[in-house]
Amino acid sequence: MTGQEIAQLLSEHIDERFIHPDQPMAEYTSFRTGGSALCVVEVHDLEELRRVLTCVRKKFLPYSILGNGTNTLVEDEGYSGVAIILDGEFKKIDVTGYEVTCGGGASLAAAGRMAADMWLTGMEWACGIPGTIGGAIRMNAGAFGSDMSKIVKRVRALTTAGEEIVLRPAELHFKYRHSLFCEKKYVVLEAVFELQKGDKNEINSRIEDYAKERRDKQPLDLPSAGCIFKNPREGSAAQMIDEAGLGGSYVGGAMVSKKHCNFIVNTGKATATDITRLIENVRREVYNFNGVRLEPELCVLGRPGRY
Repeated sequence: MTGQEIAQLLSEHIDERFIHPDQPMAEYTSFRTGGSALCVVEVHDLEELRRVLTCVRKKFLPYSILGNGTNTLVEDEGYSGVAIILDGEFKKIDVTGYEVTCGGGASLAAAGRMAADMWLTGMEWACGIPGTIGGAIRMNAGAFGSDMSKIVKRVRALTTAGEEIVLRPAELHFKYRHSLFCEKKYVVLEAVFELQKGDKNEINSRIEDYAKERRDKQPLDLPSAGCIFKNPREGSAAQMIDEAGLGGSYVGGAMVSKKHCNFIVNTGKATATDITRLIENVRREVYNFNGVRLEPELCVLGRPGRY
């Protein structure tokens, strides 16, 4: 099907204002490059999401829930599927007592800041992470010695059968940069985090310290997707890349950051192919140097049968 045909089909189920055929995905991803998706659609509540998912599944169309695009790269040839953005009620954040309740499309950083404003501690590390709650749950995002698994109380999700379920921590299969949502194509609808009361000055001080460390150690001035590789059991991916002499190496407009070697940055005109080739170069050279195979964190969307 073409993007226009998919848009026509979806318009029977949701307002056509929220359906965008043949959309350049550079506008939706933090790498600021890549091809177009056949269709991007914004859903605002559970009923809209159900209708869209039912429609695309009946037509056997590939689909992906797209957060802030901070861990996603779309191939130059484009994504032959539907990218679904959780908007409206999915962006809500509410604080009640020691609990922070967030929709799957809500900003992780905004949730951390709102918790801090209510003198709640446990999410300071999240204030500088630009992803959504759903993406953070899926990858068990973390920083500065903490991660999602340490604060999640429960997650409300939608199964591939369209069933709404509630998952407790033991059911979420949290591991390093992994959760149940890496195993099953469930959608995070909402997450509840349980925090603790803290001292507001100490909370704000930690947030400022973490922000300074990010500014000092990460290349925040250029488009990237954050850390490209998971840290292997043997140690730090960034250190291994550095030790292999790969800092500053490049393919086309994509470069391994000298400031943080686990970042690949778009220096201005990088293509998605530049980025994927550089990733493979780094993996090969690190393996040749020390025998460790680095595993990418990045989600790549492309043609059917490739990813």
